[in-house]
Amino acid sequence: MFYTEQVRVAAAPVSLSLEDNWASGPPFRLVLPRDKRDRLAERAIGLRLPRGCSVAGCRAEGMPVLLVDSELDAILCPIHQLVLPDGSPVEGQPMLATAAW
Repeated sequence: MFYTEQVRVAAAPVSLSLEDNWASGPPFRLVLPRDKRDRLAERAIGLRLPRGCSVAGCRAEGMPVLLVDSELDAILCPIHQLVLPDGSPVEGQPMLATAAW
């Protein structure tokens, strides 16, 4: 008579999905001076969604964001990437903040 026992090992689920990885929160915390954090939070309240791209002739729907370093409004466009309200591109790779809709 053969006796087999099933052993079940609980393994953590593995996912390559970006949404699944962000569901648990980012792997770091951004620390800002309180006054800067408060200013960014106050400005984020005023961001409206959706927002059209500001590049002339572009009809893409963009996402309003704040540039953390300069505390300026910008638009994240699926075509033109990151642009300022006047339609000019944002240089470099700035850190972004969005409102919690």
